[in-house]
Amino acid sequence: MRRSRRPLTALLAACAMLVMDAPPNLAVAQPDHDRDHGPQVWFAPNDDLGRGPNRDRYLNHDFPHLFDPNPAWDAKIDVFKISPMMGSAVGPADELGRINAFLKDHRIALSVDTGGVTMDNPGPTPGECGYGVEGMARPGRNAVSFKRLKSLGIEVAYVTLDEPLTYGHYYNRKNACGYSIEDVARRTANEIAQIRQVYPNVPVVDVEAPQMTTTAQWNADFPKWLKAYRDASGSPFDAVVYDMVMSQPWQAIATPGIGAAHAVGVRAGIILDGAGPGGTDAEAVAAYKRNMQAVDASGLKFDLVMVANWTPHPSRNLPQSDPDTLTSALAWYLQHHDKGGRE
Repeated sequence: MRRSRRPLTALLAACAMLVMDAPPNLAVAQPDHDRDHGPQVWFAPNDDLGRGPNRDRYLNHDFPHLFDPNPAWDAKIDVFKISPMMGSAVGPADELGRINAFLKDHRIALSVDTGGVTMDNPGPTPGECGYGVEGMARPGRNAVSFKRLKSLGIEVAYVTLDEPLTYGHYYNRKNACGYSIEDVARRTANEIAQIRQVYPNVPVVDVEAPQMTTTAQWNADFPKWLKAYRDASGSPFDAVVYDMVMSQPWQAIATPGIGAAHAVGVRAGIILDGAGPGGTDAEAVAAYKRNMQAVDASGLKFDLVMVANWTPHPSRNLPQSDPDTLTSALAWYLQHHDKGGRE
């Protein structure tokens, strides 16, 4: 690394000017991460908010204890992602406050997941497309949710999109919309514009599930999607994260995808998860480790990895010392991939 010959006082003055000129949100909780030491590590565990008729099936009762003063995990990650429900108007204010305080104390950035494809109707309408479909957003709903987060003092460092292209364009089941790529981009850009009224310049991370279509179709469409979103929003995604079915030949999508993303200045990431519902917590954690090893063995260089769960197993996040919990799988990844966590 070349040493600057500028006087120290000049350097300090320049740094001060940069801080003063930086957009307000970018000064908040961006993780201090050195890419030379591996990918940025995100953690997205199940929370304790019940959903649907089987309210207890997809939640982790120990979620609040992740933020205890002396938590039973190392918390050596870069970004913590909360669910669309936790970030919405029904997310408990006291719990959001505890999450925010814990992450600030541990120098961990917060990402809020949300639906990004604007629907046509503000309320349920008979026969409408998008009803009950993942990744959709009622008009104005994100504006309300993020204004509330701001009023609670929540420091949002990233917004994560819940598979807008996957569900806005490719999805072909009940209530599918089948929007064009350009229309999905326009609708998504509209949602981000509303969020950025509250959190200016917040980076946007797009999570997608390419297996909703053929490999050839996805690889052909992916660069078009990146361009369509950039054109519609005026800025590119910060990153695109692949939600892969690891039992399928996922490298055939990830390899060209990384290249296409990097070519336009977008980071590329992948979700590290288990193999679906699984039979037991132990089986689920074993699947996490197999998938982590598969990504490592591929030799592909991802800019970020997201250890995530949205299935019944493992049913517990804590303690990290228990080999059948989600934090134990996270710690195993950090240990075996020379990341070692942040100091």
